[in-house]
Amino acid sequence: MIDVLPFQPFAPAFRVALPYGLIAGIHLPSTSDPVAPPVLARLHPDERDYARSLGGFRQVQFVGGRLALGELLNELGLRRAAVVPNVHGAPELPPGFVASVSHKQDLAVALVARGHGVGIGVDLEDTDRNRPGVASRVLRAEEFAVVQGLAESRQWVDTVVRFSVKESVYKALHPFLLRYIGFGEVAVWPEPDGNDRVEPFLRPGEGPFRFEARHMWLGARVLSMVRVRPVATP
Repeated sequence: MIDVLPFQPFAPAFRVALPYGLIAGIHLPSTSDPVAPPVLARLHPDERDYARSLGGFRQVQFVGGRLALGELLNELGLRRAAVVPNVHGAPELPPGFVASVSHKQDLAVALVARGHGVGIGVDLEDTDRNRPGVASRVLRAEEFAVVQGLAESRQWVDTVVRFSVKESVYKALHPFLLRYIGFGEVAVWPEPDGNDRVEPFLRPGEGPFRFEARHMWLGARVLSMVRVRPVATP
């Protein structure tokens, strides 16, 4: 469980060092009003220009994510550079750094790490509203069977954990595959200690990859992180 600081719009919510990198959260306002100039001024000029091209919650979420990234890059000793989306929508960092961003309406999170030839992903999901039909769309048959065998009170949370880890997997894998990755292309097996197992079912010739995955809790929310590395073959 990560402790979250009291709410203040566009202020830090938390910052934690984890085995996969540094992760930070930024509180977001609950309205879609344009972001105020003093907040935009905290961004790199190129990020500021990009933010002004957005509207509503997209602008709010982009600004929150970049504020989180800026905090972490500064802590890693990297001179502040613009982090704008690449052609695939992912944050483009200087060589030697990797990052991933996720957000909900009131919170943006960013995960940053040093590394070459590695992909990372982060995802944040709510568990407070059961959405019937999600499990059958995002789980493989073997995962669905396990979830259905759980006590009814656990089924939804277990589904969200698997869904969140899959989202993180897709973000971490995308730089290597550069294509859409379907929900059925990985199975996720959550562990009680939060260190989860990922079983890939990718296309022939893709990989192999080494997956490291974990989930933890922000109140009633699932926060998942994944690190992916290609495995050298003889």
